[in-house]
Amino acid sequence: MPKSTSESSRKSWVQPFNSNPSVPTMNDYNPGDDRQRLGDSYNSSSSSALKASSGNKKGRRGVPKSNGSEINNNNNSDAVDANNNTLTRSEKDSTLRNPSKNNTLNHNTIPSKGDAEAKSRGGLFGGWSKKPPTTEKLAIAEDPSDSSDNGSSGKKPKHETVEEIAITPSRRIWEIMTWALTWWIPSPLLSWLGRMKRPDIRMAWREKVAICIIIVFLWAVMLFVIIGLGLVLCPRQKVWSAMEVQGYNTEDKAFISMYGSVYDITSFIRRNHAPTYGTTWNLMKVYAGKDVNNSFPISIRLGCPGLGKVNEDKDYKNYYTVDLDDQDPDISFQHKPGTSSGSDELGNNNFFFKIAGPKLRPYRKGDVVWEKEYVKDMHKKNYKYWRIIDDRVYNFDNYMYTIKQEVYKNDKHYNIFTNRTNQLLDDGGFSDTDITELWNAEHLGVSPREFQLMNNCINNMFYVGKVDQRHSVRCLFANYMLLAFACVLMFVILSKFLAAMQFGTKKRPIPPQKHVICQVPCYTENEESLEVTLSSLAALDYNDKSKLIFVICDGNIVGSGNDRPTPRIVLDILGVDPEYDPPARDYLAIAEGSRRHNCAKVYSGLYEYEGHVVPYMVVAKVGTPDETSRAGNRGKRDSQIILMQFLNKVHFDLPMTPLELEIYHQMKHIIGIPPTIFEYVLQIDADTHVMEDSLSRLVAACTSDSRIAGICGETMLGNENKSWTTMMQVYEYFISHHMAKAFESLFGSVTCLPGCFCMYRILSKQGKPLLIAEPVVTAYSELHVDTLHKKNLLSLGEDRYLTTLMMKHFPTSKLKFIRDAKCQTIAPEKWEVLLSQRRRWINSTIHNLVELLYLPDMCGFCCFSMRFVVFIDLFSTLTMPTTLIYFGVLIYLTIANITSFSYISLILIGAIYGFQAVIFILRREWQHIGWMIIYLLAYPLWSFVLPVYSFWHFDDFSWGNTRVVVGEGKRKMVISDDKEFDPNSIPQRRWQEYEQELAMLGLLNAPPPNMNLTPHDEDRMSMVSRLSRPMSAMPPGSHPQQNYNNMMMMNQMHHNMASTPIPPPHINSNPRMTMAGGPDMTMMMPPYDPRISNVQQMMMVASAPSPVPHAIAPGYNPSMMMGAAGNSGVPHDTSSVYVPPASMTNAALAGGVDGQFAANLQGGGTPGLMQSGILPNDEQLTESIRQILMSSDLQSITKKKVREQLTLQYGVDLTARKEFISDAIELILNNQL
Repeated sequence: MPKSTSESSRKSWVQPFNSNPSVPTMNDYNPGDDRQRLGDSYNSSSSSALKASSGNKKGRRGVPKSNGSEINNNNNSDAVDANNNTLTRSEKDSTLRNPSKNNTLNHNTIPSKGDAEAKSRGGLFGGWSKKPPTTEKLAIAEDPSDSSDNGSSGKKPKHETVEEIAITPSRRIWEIMTWALTWWIPSPLLSWLGRMKRPDIRMAWREKVAICIIIVFLWAVMLFVIIGLGLVLCPRQKVWSAMEVQGYNTEDKAFISMYGSVYDITSFIRRNHAPTYGTTWNLMKVYAGKDVNNSFPISIRLGCPGLGKVNEDKDYKNYYTVDLDDQDPDISFQHKPGTSSGSDELGNNNFFFKIAGPKLRPYRKGDVVWEKEYVKDMHKKNYKYWRIIDDRVYNFDNYMYTIKQEVYKNDKHYNIFTNRTNQLLDDGGFSDTDITELWNAEHLGVSPREFQLMNNCINNMFYVGKVDQRHSVRCLFANYMLLAFACVLMFVILSKFLAAMQFGTKKRPIPPQKHVICQVPCYTENEESLEVTLSSLAALDYNDKSKLIFVICDGNIVGSGNDRPTPRIVLDILGVDPEYDPPARDYLAIAEGSRRHNCAKVYSGLYEYEGHVVPYMVVAKVGTPDETSRAGNRGKRDSQIILMQFLNKVHFDLPMTPLELEIYHQMKHIIGIPPTIFEYVLQIDADTHVMEDSLSRLVAACTSDSRIAGICGETMLGNENKSWTTMMQVYEYFISHHMAKAFESLFGSVTCLPGCFCMYRILSKQGKPLLIAEPVVTAYSELHVDTLHKKNLLSLGEDRYLTTLMMKHFPTSKLKFIRDAKCQTIAPEKWEVLLSQRRRWINSTIHNLVELLYLPDMCGFCCFSMRFVVFIDLFSTLTMPTTLIYFGVLIYLTIANITSFSYISLILIGAIYGFQAVIFILRREWQHIGWMIIYLLAYPLWSFVLPVYSFWHFDDFSWGNTRVVVGEGKRKMVISDDKEFDPNSIPQRRWQEYEQELAMLGLLNAPPPNMNLTPHDEDRMSMVSRLSRPMSAMPPGSHPQQNYNNMMMMNQMHHNMASTPIPPPHINSNPRMTMAGGPDMTMMMPPYDPRISNVQQMMMVASAPSPVPHAIAPGYNPSMMMGAAGNSGVPHDTSSVYVPPASMTNAALAGGVDGQFAANLQGGGTPGLMQSGILPNDEQLTESIRQILMSSDLQSITKKKVREQLTLQYGVDLTARKEFISDAIELILNNQL
């Protein structure tokens, strides 16, 4: 089905970068020379049209398109000079670079079917006397991340614009920090080796390095806390408790403890260390896991030389007696001299120190440790003689047991300590177990030498180990801190889990009667993706009357793999006639310098798909005439701002640019929907498939809670099985929505409403602007993206930054997530594309989270606040690579059995993924088990490779032609251009003024003319073009009414319209088949009639049966398609047709328009065709024929179309009057009737 397309023409009085004195300026304007100057000033597209067409689309009826396609661009086609001579490539390039040289104008057009013949017309740089060169600026798509960068035309900049911007205190502090961190990198080195010639680029590189240094510092802090802090506070100890030693009692692992040391005798027992007796495991296994002190006694003379009379023991035979309670019945053999006559080693008096000790030393593993509480219990509860001196544990049981025997009581061979020492040891369990202070106090009343001998003695004879410090506060601090962090993380994960468990209703809500704009920005997507997106919007389970598909094509660019530029693909999908070429309209883009000036074409109509008839509007940015690289491309943010700023001006009644006026005109009078009735903007990407009930669910949620300012649903993958790259993303998409966004939604603060699928409220219930609020629009339309921070916010993360702005300016409103609203998107299928995408996402996430930390109003408090969650998200994003190292350390600690806390941490991590698994298990989405496994296998890529790559590419931008010079407390933006441009040169007018003048000229319901012009059309287009100009800026004699009155044809139309009925527009299934065979000019519509412009009539007629094919021609107007019927369905009285008088004020006209629209929208009147059922007489037919011809394009109207319109008008079959009608047409055209 062909769709209605329209757009107003450009204005020749705009000379923003006119440097040629021979070119007409505003002062040279002559209203009588409209045909050469005003007519085509904004468009030379038809002179350079590239031809592309596609086959018929299923589900749409309309103009059949020729099979195949053909593309001719300025790189592979010949150009034609001013003398109609073919140019060589070098000559053609010269012509493109210097359009004024040959008095030619280069301008982008959207390629259409068939070669459009160039016409002699006026241009922005002057009039043409010959045919313009056939040029078309199409660019093969580049990296979408750079889509907003300054295009280069190969021309040397001729002009510089300097703007001064004050440096904020925070920016100054950051610059100081940057230089403090990167002072050691000389600027000449960056300039010479790094090829960074400009200071602002070098500064951005320094900022990147500074950020990376901070990130690495955070890594070091994180790893130090995880690994190093414990080693500093509690160095690694090779210690075992008695219970742990008992656990090593097998042939494969056998430990023993002896005099405070632990020995691994696993291999020792296999050696023949006792030739006399032989050694086997069966003989030695009794020692495994045991304390063997009593099996290796030390003589008193060897252990305590110099004390008492021990030196008098010449034979080394004095030993302390072992208490029977301490003897091990399994170990009866004692390794001391004299116990084996056949062993030379046991015959040595110094057996322990000379033989046993050296042999066992290679097998020593560490120290025996005792819990302090255990030692205390032995002392106080069991009345044993265990004491602690300087954190060393001593067992004096054998000593005290021996000297308490009457025979040894006063024997200085055994009782070797002083009475003071003996009393200190024998306290009956009432003193402290730790006797360090008492032991060291005044050396126990002995000489220093004797005190030293005593210490040597107790270390040789009674030492059994150390106090176990592994469970002290110092050693446990690091572990408890990690455990606390894990608990906080676990709490957050648990909260996210509970948030994800909020099962929404599966019942479809009744679609609310709220008007929604479905905004679709597109860049270089292929035809399949675009058709899926547009078809899914048309097929939404939502009232067709209440939704408008609003497509914005970001540049006239051929995407990789495409055979046509993106705008042409979109228009072909919507069924727009490829021969229809509306004029381009100026607007101020989001760019710097002359790139602020951009032009766009507007198309509108109805899109029919599987029974749905949905109004659409396409804004195709085509660029200014001199753009040769990525013409019209200004980035996604600019595409969003076009709609946001338009709605802002609509609701605040602000002056509008020509593009905005044309959007308003087509939305209100061509489509028939006033923009003020829209309440929501649904934002989706051009590769997104929206599920049928998603819009209803989003709107229903917003309707039930008026505090919701923005909302999003779940985004799933539509190509999950394409490659391993897509497979590893499935689980990440799922969990980021069902846990992260669901958790943030509890606070009403979803930090990122994804641009691929989200919806914003335009106005609050109280009428307060939200999405279109001035602070939001102003901040989001920032022109000077001159710092690293701004580039990451505005060039990489537009969608997230828009969410940040909504949170900043509307802290009491909610940004929510609902899981039942779903869509599918196309994820990167190649690793390099995923790498580029995640670089943008990660870097923009970091910079946006930093912005959120500074927001003054965020819900919650302390650890239960949204600010804390944002901080955790930011810190985890920056330190993500350390998690891989952390997991490695935990696994090592667990395998090495070093600490039990490693088990706890691993259990917590397992619980995190366990909770995630529970989510999709309870929801019976079993496939995510496999996706989770694939995600975990790719975890090193997610946690290390992607973040590290992203951090180092913080400054991966194209910086364009803007230089930054810092001085005197201000930043000077030096914008280099090949031409001058003054933003004030773009005319802006209020809609009411523009609407009134359209009505006075009878053009209110007229679509924009086709730029494939005929001389007849040029006169009419000149009038349309002139209306966008402010009245105060018009030269004398150029007032629209004066021009209107000076034109004979328009005077006649004005006279006739006042006395005759308004005939309906022609409805043509193939509007490009004309009587003359020439290019089409969209028909002229009758004057404005407030009674016949409402969306209900449009939808009814669009779906009602008709005697002609159901198609929307470029001249379509739903209000006129109804005939002259009013809301009541009663035919018009021909004398009551409304024609605004020239003296009518703006306010009066606006009041009539708005009032009637409100009545139409609320009254629900029944539209109908103007039918009388009475055969008209000759006089009536002649007058109606004259009226039809005057309101139609004579190049496209046919006799058959005239008869069809007469049939519709009178409601009777006029076949019998066919001959009369044909004769009347001929006579009227020859001015004979």
